[in-house]
Amino acid sequence: MTTTMSMTTKVKPRTKAKAQHNEQSPWRTLTVDCAMAMADTFASVLLEQGALGLETEDDETRAVPGKEARLTGCAALIATFSRVPGLEAKVGARIAQIVNHVAKAKDTTLTWADLWPEDWNAIFMAHWKPFRLGRRVWIVPSWERDRFVVQRVGPGRQPLVLHLDPGMAFGTGQHETTQLCTEAVERHLDDKGPIKRLLDVGTGTGILALVALRLGAQHAKGTDIDPVAVKAALDNARDNGVADRFDANDDAPDHDGAGYDVVVANILAGTLIELVRPIAGAVAPGGELWLSGVLAEQERAVVDAYVAVGLEHRGTARKNDWVRVDFLKRI
Repeated sequence: MTTTMSMTTKVKPRTKAKAQHNEQSPWRTLTVDCAMAMADTFASVLLEQGALGLETEDDETRAVPGKEARLTGCAALIATFSRVPGLEAKVGARIAQIVNHVAKAKDTTLTWADLWPEDWNAIFMAHWKPFRLGRRVWIVPSWERDRFVVQRVGPGRQPLVLHLDPGMAFGTGQHETTQLCTEAVERHLDDKGPIKRLLDVGTGTGILALVALRLGAQHAKGTDIDPVAVKAALDNARDNGVADRFDANDDAPDHDGAGYDVVVANILAGTLIELVRPIAGAVAPGGELWLSGVLAEQERAVVDAYVAVGLEHRGTARKNDWVRVDFLKRI
């Protein structure tokens, strides 16, 4: 039965400073206020709808060490979109579908606002700091480059630095799915040695391919249907000194024919299932496939799709509500 939708949409008024602009802002931000139980679902929808960046505020992120936490059960998701005609109606309709069918989503509210270039830069430079991805790789934005001192965490090999700025292509490494894929690269390095040829499907900024290259992969390729992402990945490879071992374009995953010993695809579950044959076809016999961008409740559908085309499910790793599903293509 369909419930009555109580979702409301608000538009923040422009300030006097912004009113001086004669043109429209290039970006729009959407704040989704919802129950914490719905945060992962709405996050997946926002990324599906083309969000360029996504931040979540909830009881966990608002907690202050040493102080008693005030539990609210509420979350706020702040997504950034390029301004395109019909954006608000398209995203709002998709969220309304969930609100109309899920009781715990009934009090969801949406707030749209303009975002100007100076706001974008200030927000990221204030909040986006160096962080460790996996055991060895540190992600460092350009404005921290001169003052960042790499830190070794525990015993092991020397830490590595990857210079990467947040921008118009999705993928800065902080999401659980990127962390899961990085752990798979590290595990391969520990168990089998460096990767020979890696394909990163839906490469975004190229972060997973670049991490693999910095960890010793011989060659990596990224594919993405977004030309902005392809350019960002190539620029990032050049900035990190691995351009001679990296390529990126909009080819289909199985375009090369020969196959890759490792294929990683960190995209949404629906797209993974839609592209099952070209993605599976890109894996060389004896090669591994790592799929992420998958919510825990979507795992079975993804596993079934890839087992149906002949791959062997080797295991699933989980971080919070997200999973990485691992497959092997038998020789």
